[in-house]
Amino acid sequence: MLLYFFILFFILTALSFFAGNQSKTVSLVSLAILTVFFIIYSVFEFRNYTGGVIAYYNTLLAQFHASGITINIDFSLGLTGFTDLLVIISLFITMFAVLMGSKSHGAYFYGLFMAAGFGLAGLFMVRNFLFFYIFWEVVLIPVFFIIGKYGTGNRERSSLKFFIYTHIGSLFLLLSIFTLSTYYFLNTGIFTFQIRDLTALSFLETVPNSGFYFIIFGFLLAFLIKLPSFPLHSWLPDAYNDAPYSGTIMLSGGLVAMGGYGLLGILYPVAGLFPRALAYFIILLGLISVIYFSFSALFQTDLKRMAAYGSAAEMAFITIAFGTALLSTGYVRTLDLSGGMYQIIAHTFVAALIFASLSMLYRRTQTSKIYDLGGLNRELPVLSSFLLIGMLASLGLPSLAGFIGEFSVTISSFQSIGLYTLFIVLGLIITAAFYIWAAQRSLFGYFNERLGRLKDINKQEFLILLFILAGTIFLGVYPTLLFKILTAYASHLGGLI
Repeated sequence: MLLYFFILFFILTALSFFAGNQSKTVSLVSLAILTVFFIIYSVFEFRNYTGGVIAYYNTLLAQFHASGITINIDFSLGLTGFTDLLVIISLFITMFAVLMGSKSHGAYFYGLFMAAGFGLAGLFMVRNFLFFYIFWEVVLIPVFFIIGKYGTGNRERSSLKFFIYTHIGSLFLLLSIFTLSTYYFLNTGIFTFQIRDLTALSFLETVPNSGFYFIIFGFLLAFLIKLPSFPLHSWLPDAYNDAPYSGTIMLSGGLVAMGGYGLLGILYPVAGLFPRALAYFIILLGLISVIYFSFSALFQTDLKRMAAYGSAAEMAFITIAFGTALLSTGYVRTLDLSGGMYQIIAHTFVAALIFASLSMLYRRTQTSKIYDLGGLNRELPVLSSFLLIGMLASLGLPSLAGFIGEFSVTISSFQSIGLYTLFIVLGLIITAAFYIWAAQRSLFGYFNERLGRLKDINKQEFLILLFILAGTIFLGVYPTLLFKILTAYASHLGGLI
C-alpha cells in the first residue's frame, strides 16, 4: 500500500503541472484523496502499534558483483509511528499552502507545492539513505523557485541565500552518507545505503572515532540548518519574509519537520554512541536559540518577520528535547522525545494559522507593519480573533496545540539540566511579551483611519481558518491519540536498529 500511495502521489504531482487554470482545484482534490487514503491506511496499520518500523517494503533496483565487491541499490519504504504522523502532516501543510495560494500565480505555482509535498512524504517514508538524500533535495528545489519567482521584496537574494545555506548542509549530508556507506563496505564488502544496515550499533561501533565524528557533524549540520538553530539561521527571516504567504506556510511547517525528523528519527537511534560533551553542546544551542530568537522577535516591527522568529523559537524546543534525551533515561527520556516530536506536529498547525491569518490581513491592508496597523478588531473582528488565537497558541496557552510539546519538553528537561531550564521559561516569557504587545498594538486600541474601510473575511476564508483552528484545538485538548503512538515509538527505538 505504501508503494501504491507513493506512485499515486507522483502521478498526481505531475498532473498538477499540466492542469492549466484548474491546477489549484486539481491539487486540492489530489491532496484530499491522498490524505483520506493515508489516514484510513494509518488507522488500520497503527491501531496496535508497539514501536519500530512497520509496513516495510523493499525492492532491489540494481546489483553488481565483481572481484568480491557487491553493490546493492534498494528502494525501501517503511513507517514508524513518528514518520506516519509526519507524512500526514506533510499532506496537511501542502494543502494549507495550496489553499492560501492565489489563482493569479498560475499552474506551475501549485505544481511546485505538490512537488515539495511529494518530496516531504517521500523523505519520511524511505528507509534508504540514497533516496533519503534525493528526497531531501526534491523539497529544496521547488521551495527555491517558490521564493525566487513568486515572492516579494528581495526575493532573488532571499531565495539564493536559502539555497546556499540549505545546499551546504545537503553537501555535508551527502558526504556523511557516502562516508558511512564506505566504512560499511570496508567491513563487509557490500556497498549499500540501507538505513537499517548503516545505523546498526554493531557496525557503528567499528567506525573509527575520526570518521564517526565527521559523519555526525555532516548529519547535524544539515538538520540544524533546516530547523533552523542558532547560529545557522540567518536564511530564515529573509526567506520567510520575502516568500509568498503560501511559501512561508510550507517553510514553517514542512522544512522544519525535515530537521526535526533528522534529529529525532535518524540520529537518536544511534545517539548512544555520542560523547556526553556533544549532548551538552546541543542543549546549549537549543537554549541560546530560544533566548536569541525570542529577543529577535521582540524587536521586529513587521508581523510576518516577528512570526518567523517566533516559529524559530518554537523549533528550539526540538533541539533541546534531542539534547536532553541524550542525557536522560526511562520515562523522562520518553517524555523528552515524545514532547519534541509532538512539538513538530503542533507547530505545523500553529504556524499555518498565524501565517494564513496574516496573508488575509495583508490582502486587505497591503501591509504587515505593526505601526501601520492598529485597532483592526473594529473592522476585522473575525480575522483578528483567528490571528490572536494563533499568537496565543504559539506562546503556549493551555488547550491549544503549542502548549503540549513545550510543557513536555520543559518539565522533562528539568531532570537533565536542572535550573538551566529557567532559560526555557525566560524564552516563553519573552514570547508571550512580544505576541501580546503585537496584538495590542495592531489588533486593539485606536483604528488607523488611513487604512480606510476594511471588509472582514468571506465564507471561504472563514472555513479555511476554521479548519486549521480545529486542528490546533484538537491537538491541544486531546493529545492522547498522537502521544500514544509517539511514546510507543520513543520507548522502542531499539527496534529501529
